[in-house]
Order: sequence, then structure tokens, then C-alpha cells
Amino acid sequence: MEYNIRTIDAVRDADALIAILESGAAIPLVVTGASMMPFLRHGRDTVHLQKKDRYRRGRILFFRRRNGDFILHRLRRILPDGRFLMNGDAQDWCETVAPEQVLAEVVSVTKNGRTRSTDSPLIRLRDLLWYPTRPVRPLFWRLVHVLRHR
Repeated sequence: MEYNIRTIDAVRDADALIAILESGAAIPLVVTGASMMPFLRHGRDTVHLQKKDRYRRGRILFFRRRNGDFILHRLRRILPDGRFLMNGDAQDWCETVAPEQVLAEVVSVTKNGRTRSTDSPLIRLRDLLWYPTRPVRPLFWRLVHVLRHR
């Protein structure tokens, strides 16, 4: 089987990226940035994105900020007015996003050559247990930093 693989720059080719997602195709995206640490690592992990009709709490969404930046963050809560409260796993602050800014959901993750669906029980359990740690994460990250630099 032959695949038609094309690499695009999300910023330069934003319209093409959005068109591919709007078509319903699942597309891979190499993770950049550290906001989703420790579960998604910059330059190492690949997420697979797909547009959905509805988004559920706890899922990682791909959205575009008003300034044009593309972001992967977790949906923490759907607010009464329909907006989404988003948070990176390595962050202790949240941001509000309008539903029309959301382009896709992460449907699977490839780490170390192994791809897992975000519906797998192991990933769902990990995500469920990670969210309640949000208030103590700054302490956790300081401890990790101290231990790494000993």
C-alpha cells in the first residue's frame, strides 16, 4: 500500500491543515512545546488528530488561539455558556476557548514507536488520576527540578 504523505508547517499552511481536519481525516502531529508534560514530550511524541462533533471533559483538544497559535491542551470543563476551560498538563492556570476555535481532538498517541488510542483504559485512568493533582503540581515540578539538578 502506498501512502501520500506530505509534511506541512502548521503556521505557514494553516488553511491546508484546517481543510484536512474539516474533511474528517485523522492526521499526525509531532508535539512541540512543554505544556502537556509529562505525558506528551516535545519533539518525541506524535498525536493523531481528528475532528469530532462533540468534545468530552478530560480529552486533549487541538485549538487555535485568537492570536493564531495552535495549541494542544486538555478540556477541563464545559462552561454554562458553552465555552471550554482548557489547561495544559504542566500548567497551573487555565484559559477559556470558544467552541469554534477547537479544530480536533487527540484520538491516539505514538510514543517510542507504539500507538495507543486515547480510549484505552490505561490512558483514561492516567488522565482521570492526573487532574486532581493540579493544586499540588507546582510543588511536584519543583521537587522534580531539585532531584534532577542534584
